[in-house]
Amino acid sequence: MRVKNLFMLDVDGTLVDSCQMDHECFSEAVYDVTGFTVPDDWGGYTNVTDAGIIEELIDSHDLQREKIMLFREIKRVFTHKLTNAIANHGLKPLPGAVAFIDEMRHMPTVALAIATGGWEETARMKLKAAGFNVEGIVFSSCSDAMSRSEVMALAAFRAKQDYGVHFERRIYFGDGVWDKQATQSLNYEFVAVGDKVEHDVRVSNFVNPRAILGKLGIDEAQRQYA
Repeated sequence: MRVKNLFMLDVDGTLVDSCQMDHECFSEAVYDVTGFTVPDDWGGYTNVTDAGIIEELIDSHDLQREKIMLFREIKRVFTHKLTNAIANHGLKPLPGAVAFIDEMRHMPTVALAIATGGWEETARMKLKAAGFNVEGIVFSSCSDAMSRSEVMALAAFRAKQDYGVHFERRIYFGDGVWDKQATQSLNYEFVAVGDKVEHDVRVSNFVNPRAILGKLGIDEAQRQYA
């Protein structure tokens, strides 16, 4: 069984410059359906995923009997608002991110997975709008699991099954403190994207794949990009 490095990547704020749009559409959807205000600081939630935040709001307001209906309606309204926002304003990838994904597809020692705290349908919508081709890449989201650590672990499991390889290293690229916490709970490596999280391994963007691979000590960087 071949050995590879598994690169797992978040979507909002990591691959796509969508944090503000996503937050606004999600908060508006929750308010429209429930009348509840979602705090700006999502770090206060136990599970910082779309499903996790809704679950906590429902539990805190003792609305368990309406849970299924509320989940369905919030997701529907959120998807509608996000579709309109993308149509009106578009979405941009982080600098170099589209090319990075395309190049990593061809790296013999790298396998890719998307592991996002958003729902799969809306995450794929944002990726497509920003110009990404993620066809054939392992995908895990809060459509599959409530917590980020579960989403990441599922992405790693699916990657092992789908790619048929053994992963010596599992490396997660994310922009939030909750991403770092989830990687720590799983004993995965973490690459901080942007400047929101203090971490020893950090990248501002994806414009220099060779430098990113070098930071991670992946020797093939020299051969592939020489």
